[in-house]
Amino acid sequence: MTVENTEQISEVVEMDKINFDKPVVIGGFVGQTMVSIIATSYIISQLEMHQVAHMKSKLIPPVAVFVGGKLRHPFRIYSGLNGKLMIVQCEVPIKEENLYDISESLINWIEKFSPKELVTLDGVPTQEPPEERHTYLVAGSERLKDLSKKGIASAESAVIFGIGGALLNECIIKKMPAISLLTQVSSTLPDPDSVLTLIKSLNEIYDLKIQTGLLEKTVTQLHDELEKVMKEYNESQSNPAPKKTPESMYG
Repeated sequence: MTVENTEQISEVVEMDKINFDKPVVIGGFVGQTMVSIIATSYIISQLEMHQVAHMKSKLIPPVAVFVGGKLRHPFRIYSGLNGKLMIVQCEVPIKEENLYDISESLINWIEKFSPKELVTLDGVPTQEPPEERHTYLVAGSERLKDLSKKGIASAESAVIFGIGGALLNECIIKKMPAISLLTQVSSTLPDPDSVLTLIKSLNEIYDLKIQTGLLEKTVTQLHDELEKVMKEYNESQSNPAPKKTPESMYG
């Protein structure tokens, strides 16, 4: 006689009252860049969202995250805008073979709230910051057509890895509305402009009214600093310092 192991490996643990009402679900996960985590953290802070649940699983690395003076579970779920917005955030990488169980359990839990749409954020690493910033969309044909009217360009091609990709795949199976927003991110320099680009697109698509003044100020300051550095570098290249000879060194 075979006894089936019915122990649930992954489950969402609700910590507070859940009041989601057809929410937009935004996923922020560690990936090739940190733009997804930074963008969702900024939204959580600006909209004063609060944690209502976390994902419990033997497949998630047993670590704790200490950020902003708080000790936190690494896989958290937040609520905001009176239940109209949900953010799912995970700051630790999860092994590829474990993604199916976690994404299936999470989407099964989200599904009961009749989500308006799930959107994952991701960054494409580049050596230098692009001269023009764009958000690129990965979605079905009808959604692509709809959002093109808002100035969101379609990605020519993309493969979404990690938790974000697993969630999108599960949404396809469940026929749950889902998209991904991508932007280029400098892999060599601080790049708050990439975060600003994604948040502006989220505001445009979902009318979230996330204040971006602080980000815009940071971006402006960074651009000014980089321009100053480049100007000094160019001047040093056009007017190189004379080489020191033994006579000039010792008088």
